[in-house]
Amino acid sequence: QMTGGYGGMLSVELAGGFEAARRFAAATKVFIQATSLGGVESLIEHRKPVEGADSPVPDALVRLSVGLETPADLLADVDQALAAAAATGKK
Repeated sequence: QMTGGYGGMLSVELAGGFEAARRFAAATKVFIQATSLGGVESLIEHRKPVEGADSPVPDALVRLSVGLETPADLLADVDQALAAAAATGKK
């Protein structure tokens, strides 16, 4: 288990702050938004809105729990969600 020291959960901070993290989490199609990160499906959580404004959690922190979907589908979902997060104000 966890050969090489890698697990199925990770946290990232997105450039662009709170709004970029919000857009990223909202744009995923394979990753499901959830506050509990323990299931067989891939889950995503933008933590700051869950904990509130007084929380020390960084505004742009997003947590991902990788499930059983194919890696190609997960990577494609992350790619399109990152593009959506970066598209702020661009029409």
